Amino acid sequence: KQWYQRRVAITARIDFDIAPEHQLSVRRVFYHWQFTVFCYLFNFIVCLGMICALGTKAGSAFGLSLLYAGLFVPLSFLTWYRMLYNAVRLDSSMRYMLFFFMYGLQIFVSGIAALGFNSGGFAGWITAFKTMEDNKALGVLGIIVSLAWCANCLIAVYLIMQIHKTYRSTGQSMEKASGEFAASAGSNRNVAQAVLRSL
Repeated sequence: KQWYQRRVAITARIDFDIAPEHQLSVRRVFYHWQFTVFCYLFNFIVCLGMICALGTKAGSAFGLSLLYAGLFVPLSFLTWYRMLYNAVRLDSSMRYMLFFFMYGLQIFVSGIAALGFNSGGFAGWITAFKTMEDNKALGVLGIIVSLAWCANCLIAVYLIMQIHKTYRSTGQSMEKASGEFAASAGSNRNVAQAVLRSL
C-alpha cells in the first residue's frame, strides 16, 4: 500500500512540477523504469529457479542477480528517472547530460542482460539455451526474460532519441551544461578548493 501511495505521489507530481509539453516524456520514462524493475525481479526469480533446479552450477548467477536487483533498481530510479525529472523541472542542461550518460549505461546493461553471459547474473539468451539442455521449463522462462530485456533495450533507445529531440528543441546545449557545472562547482567551496589544489 505504501509503494502504491508513493507511486501515485510521484506520478501526480508530474502534473504539478512538469510543463505540459514534457509530461508525456517524463511519464514514459517512469513507466520504463517500472518495466526495468519488472525485468530485474523476473530475472532474479528465474535465477532462483536455476539454483533450485541445477544446484551450485547456477550459484554465481543467482548471487549476481540478487545483487543487480538490490542495487540497480534504486540506482536506476535516482540516476536516470529522477535525473530526467529534475532536468525538465529545473530546465537544467547539466542534468540532461547526466541523464543521457546514465540512460546510455542502462541501454548497455539491458543489452548485456539480453545476451546473458554464463554466470553473469542475467538469464539472457546464452544462459537460457544452456539451461534448456537441463531444464526445459527454466529455459523457456529464460527466453521470456531475454525477450523482456530486448524490449527494455529497444524502449530505452526509442525514449532517449525522443528526449534528445526535446532537449535540442528547448535550446539546451553542451556549452550551457558546462556553464551550469562550473557555476555549481564554483558555488561549492570544497569543490573549488580541490580544483585549485589540483592546479
